[in-house]
Amino acid sequence: MAENWKVSVRRLLEKSAVGFLATQGEFSPETSMTPFAMDRGDVLLHLSNLARHTKNVQRQAQVGFMVCTPESEADSPLALPRISFQGCVALVPEAEQEAAKAIYLARIPEAGPLFEFNDFSLFQLCVTKVFWVGGFGSARKIGLKTWRKHS
Repeated sequence: MAENWKVSVRRLLEKSAVGFLATQGEFSPETSMTPFAMDRGDVLLHLSNLARHTKNVQRQAQVGFMVCTPESEADSPLALPRISFQGCVALVPEAEQEAAKAIYLARIPEAGPLFEFNDFSLFQLCVTKVFWVGGFGSARKIGLKTWRKHS
């Protein structure tokens, strides 16, 4: 595999602080925007129990999550690099809470006060599939073994 996709993925994930969470709602699919942090190839999400997407993942743990390069007038929307993940969301285990919180706050420091609210919890999207689109005509599925090795 060419090295350039690895650099592009890393760059996108380093400069992006929010992604789009696709969940199964009560009657139909739903999407929402949420901040995230990466943890050894998995996605950390700090979600409120009051939010619909949290209720959705508690009902159906299978989700999709996309991080996309912001639009600009210079680029065609079809040429925007983006990465999408599929997998299951679960609460971060108690034994891993402090380490996950530190990773999340290093990425999203302004979320600190939200950790004081009882209705917020840290979730981990355990990635099972990764799809990368580097631009128009440049798409690939990244094998899980490759993803884990390079993330």
